[in-house]
Amino acid sequence: MTQEALAEIVDLERYPIDRLDEPAARDLVARCQEALAQEALCALPDFVRAEALAAMVAEAERLAPRAYRYDRPRIAYNADPSGWPADHPRSVLHPCRYNQVLNHDIPNDSPLRRLYLSPLLGAFLRRVLGFETLYISACPHLSLTLQFGGPGDCNGWHFDGNDVVFSLLLQAPERGGAFEVAPYIRSAREENYLAVEAVFADPVTNAQQPPLAPGTFTVFKGDLSLHRVSEIEGTRRRIIALFSYDRRPDQVFDQSYIEVLRSQRAG
Repeated sequence: MTQEALAEIVDLERYPIDRLDEPAARDLVARCQEALAQEALCALPDFVRAEALAAMVAEAERLAPRAYRYDRPRIAYNADPSGWPADHPRSVLHPCRYNQVLNHDIPNDSPLRRLYLSPLLGAFLRRVLGFETLYISACPHLSLTLQFGGPGDCNGWHFDGNDVVFSLLLQAPERGGAFEVAPYIRSAREENYLAVEAVFADPVTNAQQPPLAPGTFTVFKGDLSLHRVSEIEGTRRRIIALFSYDRRPDQVFDQSYIEVLRSQRAG
């Protein structure tokens, strides 16, 4: 994507990701790095221009009938819960319900895909993260997806299996559907199960709700930060795009998740 084409989608005056060696861009990168270090979340409000956002929402609505349904409880951890007591944080089940359009159903000329594939966006994210390399995911199914949440849908408490998640919120619901997070609640050396239990029991007190409006692009370190999307209320769906990048050019996701999705098309 050229600089001119990217400018039709991204507010490059506010977010000069096309000029990374200029002082304004270096300041933006530094602010993003500080936010990630302190809060595990770097949120860039109004990253996408209003016209481009409207086009993305309209396209998402057209693609919604192609979505797969995920509706099964999940544990918070990416590990087998066997051997843990039923009331242990590693065993507790959390409701998880949403629809998801997979990568292969998103058109090649989609403004969402053009943004995802932009080398300028990739270079900016790589610099924010301090990585030597950052590639678009090689996964044919989950490299770029759209996730829809309707009334009663949610995404239960969990830690991510990958260390960084990138997302663009396209549409917010009328009520509910809040992103709730306990930043860096665990570390590589300490699981901090008591604190995790406290979040499960009282998220209002023990988790944060960062304000995320449509058009906000986020970089989130979710492997050490417990998080969820609360239950959605009202008729307007929550729509979020998920971008997958990796330091390895051959990264793909666990295909067992795809098998679960394909077992049930969304109605």
